[in-house]
Amino acid sequence: TTIVPGKGPCYRCIFETPPPPDLVPSCQEAGVLGVLPGVIGVIQATEVIKLILGKGDLLIGELLLYDSLKMDFKKLNVRRNPECPICGENPTIKELIDYEEFCQVHF
Repeated sequence: TTIVPGKGPCYRCIFETPPPPDLVPSCQEAGVLGVLPGVIGVIQATEVIKLILGKGDLLIGELLLYDSLKMDFKKLNVRRNPECPICGENPTIKELIDYEEFCQVHF
């Protein structure tokens, strides 16, 4: 998805509850197919270029799923959550958090 404030769901709307720190494996632990960061990076860069140029349809409100083993793409519609603690009608989270401290991981 492409997250544009005020124009669709935010990350917290899609993934409402962060996982407990001990359930978040590193890329090394989980195993990441080496080309995947490049494929996803190119898709993200394309979305940024479209946003800057005002061309094409952005993935606002759509979650793009990629299955590299089947070379298959799917889109899921996602909606903004009016109860979201970040972008909802009455936000309760108004400051950035220290991600490493929050997840108890060190990069």
